[in-house]
Amino acid sequence: MADTALARGELARGGLMAAALAFGGLPLYVHAPRYYAEEMGLGLGALGAVLLAARALDSVQDPVLGWLADRTRRYREVWALAAAALLAAGFVVLFAPPGWGDAPVRLALGLVAAFTGFSALQIALYDHGLALARAAGGGHTRVALWREAGGLVGICLAAMAPAVLGAVLGPKAGFLGFALLFVVVAAVAAGAMAGRWRASGAIESAAEGAASSFRQALETPGVGAMLAFGFVNALPTAVTSTLFLFFVGGVLQAEPHAGPMLLVFFAAAAAAAPFWARLAARTGRRRTLALGMSLSIAAFAWAYALGPGDVAPFYGVALASGAALGADMTLAPAMLAARIEGGGARVFALWTFLQKSALALAAGVALPLLALGGFEPGAVDAQGRDALSAAYALVPCFLKLAAIAMLAVLPVEKERSLATS
Repeated sequence: MADTALARGELARGGLMAAALAFGGLPLYVHAPRYYAEEMGLGLGALGAVLLAARALDSVQDPVLGWLADRTRRYREVWALAAAALLAAGFVVLFAPPGWGDAPVRLALGLVAAFTGFSALQIALYDHGLALARAAGGGHTRVALWREAGGLVGICLAAMAPAVLGAVLGPKAGFLGFALLFVVVAAVAAGAMAGRWRASGAIESAAEGAASSFRQALETPGVGAMLAFGFVNALPTAVTSTLFLFFVGGVLQAEPHAGPMLLVFFAAAAAAAPFWARLAARTGRRRTLALGMSLSIAAFAWAYALGPGDVAPFYGVALASGAALGADMTLAPAMLAARIEGGGARVFALWTFLQKSALALAAGVALPLLALGGFEPGAVDAQGRDALSAAYALVPCFLKLAAIAMLAVLPVEKERSLATS
């Protein structure tokens, strides 16, 4: 009984840190583009260029951070604390009131700091989960479920916080209040994890370093293919995350519903995650994930048919697509973890690199193309609305179809042996 309680406590602490990480991460991908386009007056071309450059740098540095994380396992406590502090500092710079500093410079500096802190902390959290599962002799899906469920709770809170704080503090101070609130949340999560951080494997000797090398991890059957699948499967979410607030305001013309719609989306993901995990234990992760991805395609095909005033139907889209996201967030990382044999932090660093590369492409390509298609934030005509609908709804459908095709041919050796782990 004591062991079970201890295991649950460890999982809960990881879930709390995941919640704090997600609480600070959501605005970087969802709120920042629109905040700088509408509140800061930054053009879509310049906005896309800065986002692409910052996210590209963020992506490139992730493998380096993963390599450093594996080399500095004994200092994982210091690593995690420094990462949380850097994320909080970047967040405050990013969401300071509009009149504070030059918009492109502030956006670039804030994103680089926040992304670096976010990446370092996320790598540590994933590796911590891998170490927990190894110590228990399995349980990758259970660890992923607690971690991703905690993250989804943090996302749900972050979805509503800017609107609530904006109403209380005023629109100019709402995001600054959110930034300061994140500092408090990050401090609480860091305190809960103090003395608890783990790293996968022992500190490397020369022989152990060879055994846990990044190259050997990639040569493990299924790892490379799983990473490629993760990149393609992340593209649809990257596109919709970047364009969500623009779609709600420009196509649906329902800006007051943006916060509640985000809440429904992520709450559905959190609620559906245990269902997907249980279903995966019975039918296998591959089949279950394919089912969730198919649900996502149906949801966004429905979104393309919507227009001004279609608020209630879009809540249905948010519910269905959120439930589908629960499968992606819970099962895909578990499938990767089940294939890793050494070099855990570095493999998860590459996973993060590919996920963020997808976000970089979404922001750097979609926003300038939307501007060329006639879309302007705050002044959407019929042409701009059509371009936005196609980018938000149809493009993700085609990308998901490509990801399903890749999923169908993934190697299955490790997945079969750990289907219920």
